[in-house]
Amino acid sequence: MIFMKKRSGIAVIFLIVMTVAAGCGQKSSVVLEEPLRNVVKVESNAQTLMAWADAGIKAGVLVHIDGSDDMAVFPTSLHETIKNTADHLERNNSTVVNRIATIIEKGGTVNLGMKAGMYKRVIWVLPYPGSVTDLPLENFKRVLMMKRGFPANELDDFAVSGKHITGTLSGVPLTITSLEDLEISGETALVDIDLSYFAGLQAVSAEYEAGTTALLNFLRVLKRKKIPAMMATINRSSINQTAPLDIRYYADIIEEMLVDPSLLSGPVREKYNLMMEAEKALKAGRYGEAAAFYAGLAKTHPYDAGLHFSHAVALGFLDKGEECRDAMLRAYSIDSAYMRGFFQLARVLGMNGRISAGEALLDTPDLKKTLPELEMDYQRGFFYMQAGLYQECAAILVDVAAKKPKDFAIRTVLYRAYEELGETKKMYSILEDLVQLDRNRVAKDMPWAFKKLGDLAWNFHLDSVAARWYQQYLELVPDDPDRARMLEMIDTWKDRDEL
Repeated sequence: MIFMKKRSGIAVIFLIVMTVAAGCGQKSSVVLEEPLRNVVKVESNAQTLMAWADAGIKAGVLVHIDGSDDMAVFPTSLHETIKNTADHLERNNSTVVNRIATIIEKGGTVNLGMKAGMYKRVIWVLPYPGSVTDLPLENFKRVLMMKRGFPANELDDFAVSGKHITGTLSGVPLTITSLEDLEISGETALVDIDLSYFAGLQAVSAEYEAGTTALLNFLRVLKRKKIPAMMATINRSSINQTAPLDIRYYADIIEEMLVDPSLLSGPVREKYNLMMEAEKALKAGRYGEAAAFYAGLAKTHPYDAGLHFSHAVALGFLDKGEECRDAMLRAYSIDSAYMRGFFQLARVLGMNGRISAGEALLDTPDLKKTLPELEMDYQRGFFYMQAGLYQECAAILVDVAAKKPKDFAIRTVLYRAYEELGETKKMYSILEDLVQLDRNRVAKDMPWAFKKLGDLAWNFHLDSVAARWYQQYLELVPDDPDRARMLEMIDTWKDRDEL
């Protein structure tokens, strides 16, 4: 699929990487063999937790199919808040989650579900095509520490057990596995599927191709696991944007098949066959053929936002701007989450030379009525950057940056535009602004900026200034191959008491 070409930042972790009775009135069904009565689609981790509380779920195990662990080590200052929240959740008061939604979105929902008695342990299914034990355990632990912030002592009991990794994380008994190696032994389950899982698969496996074929294969493997589930949640991850829009439709198909498993048995439905044919044409660059498939599908299924979105993609690659915009508007009118699709698709089209179609999306009157002019200018500037129209990008973003003096991201894009244009003085000015804006962030995420400032200052014949920048750079990157040259300049200006 188009937007899945980009590697997700979350992919780093993928690469290194008894029975309880059902609660009152709750009954389990074997996933994808028997209809599952309770299936809920949500947009965020916080909403997932709320759905579990509303259902009064009491399961033996949480089967967490996700790119992230969704756990956290809460600071001492939050312990009382977390305890009170868990108490409310145990009494099915889901609204309490709203108070801490922003805190737990990046980690903590799984902990809270455990504290509220919703399940006894967790199986975390990683998006990895092999066995998780194929990867060094120490590497996996290191990434949990470095990328997720877990202290080393939280991981002391992690060990390899067969094809799984077992341990306790933040007080949660945890089994880590791949889908292929997933095992359930008689426990009633709560199943949680996050669409970021599929983005993760694309990130770690060159062979994985997103689309309806891959999704049906996933569901067939899941069916073989014979999971006795009481409930399933499907997180479309639109709030944190870890799942691209072109697989948002996955949630609808997963829901359909969990509710009616017969859809996965026997011959593939005509709708899904046509979707697979359309996706093949789109991937092969046969955009006219893909557009015809999606036009027919959208006519037959007029309330399927994902089909209208895919139709817009195909039309955009045909550079049919107005038709592309109309299809996107239909998707947006059905599902408001597709608003960001205008901007995402415009950038993809810009990268592929479909400038007029991208501009048509950005000129959508509904967007101009809904969003502030400054936000529209911001998005247009990013579009021109992706399209390689650096002069146009700089002309717009310099005005946006002036109105948003503390926006770090705008200035990084503006720097790239000036770099492409060879505007060295403006490059220097922007980098200097970034250092003044957030020196710690520059030092952590882009330490090269200090060296570049030194190089630019040297080119401007500001040797003492260059020496100061080099000194700051070498404090961050002491083993740079160009160290000797920079030290020579630093020493020269030290002798003159200029540093």
